[in-house]
Amino acid sequence: MKPIFLEIRHLRTLVAIKESGNLSLAAKRLHLTQSALSHQINVLESQYDLTLFERKTTPIRFTPAGERLLALAYEILPKIRDVERDLVRVKQGELGNLRISIECHTCFDWLMPAMATFRQSWPLVELDIVSGFHTDPVGLLLSDRSDWAVVSEMEDNPNVIYKPLFSYEMVGICAKDHPLATKPIWTAEDFKEETWITYPVPDDMLDLLRQVLKPAGISPKRRTTELTIAIIQLVASKRGIATLPYWAVKPYLELGYVVANKITEQGLYSNLYGAVRAHDAHSAYLEDFHNTVKAQSFATLPGLIVLD
Repeated sequence: MKPIFLEIRHLRTLVAIKESGNLSLAAKRLHLTQSALSHQINVLESQYDLTLFERKTTPIRFTPAGERLLALAYEILPKIRDVERDLVRVKQGELGNLRISIECHTCFDWLMPAMATFRQSWPLVELDIVSGFHTDPVGLLLSDRSDWAVVSEMEDNPNVIYKPLFSYEMVGICAKDHPLATKPIWTAEDFKEETWITYPVPDDMLDLLRQVLKPAGISPKRRTTELTIAIIQLVASKRGIATLPYWAVKPYLELGYVVANKITEQGLYSNLYGAVRAHDAHSAYLEDFHNTVKAQSFATLPGLIVLD
């Protein structure tokens, strides 16, 4: 049996014949000569060794074989048109996937509202958060498992573009009746005999350790927990002290659960950046997502500083 090749143009031709009612009008609709259209149908009928419609009826009446192919055409062609429209939107930057990876436990405080705002402007972009906390979100970018990453450090990599989000202050928190509660500015020495409660992250991701404690040669006892509220509860019950972004602590300060104090005279500040693959740097929806995150954060979080 010789191979049969059914092409999209064949399906479009059958629909044109059905909807036009005769070959002449169908040919005009398809921008073909009538002889070219007839040749196309003859080849198709020859391949199947079946007649697809009766030529002398008005309007043209399809045979059972023709009706079956026509049903296929009406099923397939709308799907092809949808995909073709989507491809145009992809080219124009209106459609795609935006998978987000983060290395910041408190990022959800500002990320979720920004995502909600973004969806209103880009309904065709599928948003998703790569599950779990990631110590190497840039690696997820480069392995095509993420499209936009929140990072605290910029690495020298020609395949990655970093754009600033904001700088924020880290504050020391302790119980209301802790001896450090009345000390407005903490130093490295204040951590020496304390239990420092942190997220379970590598040391190089802890700004207090890198910027304050290590230079002073101080290594306090450590305790870790995944959740911000768990850190607050441990601190409030005098199980230790902690350092957290001011925006993450502010609701608990207002409730009177803990006390927050400045760390060093200059303050302890951390930076956040949005990272994308270099070849995606000019994607319209990725750029707008970054700008939405930045604008939403400055509108809702206290104490942020612009990063240039």
